[in-house]
Amino acid sequence: MQTIKYTLIFIFVIISINGAHSENKIYDISNELMCPVCQGQTVAESNSQLALSMKEVIKLQVSEGKTKKEILNYFISQYGETILAKPPIKGLNLILWIFPPIILVLSLVFWIFNVRNNKKKNSLK
Repeated sequence: MQTIKYTLIFIFVIISINGAHSENKIYDISNELMCPVCQGQTVAESNSQLALSMKEVIKLQVSEGKTKKEILNYFISQYGETILAKPPIKGLNLILWIFPPIILVLSLVFWIFNVRNNKKKNSLK
């Protein structure tokens, strides 16, 4: 009798952990997709009817054992790459990923150069 009790508790814990893992995976995937009808919101943030149905599709595909990449590819095939919250790092998007760090580095170099020149000018006076 005691063994059955512990077995049932063990099964309940495993089911709870698995359910929490599935919920996290659903949230992670829906957070990487932009809501097609909401401006600037991910599917995870949106409460629109379309976002809710997309979450259900994600939940169904997770329960079928599909990977995150497979699910994201499904939505890309339906809506195009604009559905992704983070654009892929390729093609013209590559410029968008590289340009801000380059500007930051150039700004820092320019600032350091100007500070050193001002120090030299002040020390000569």
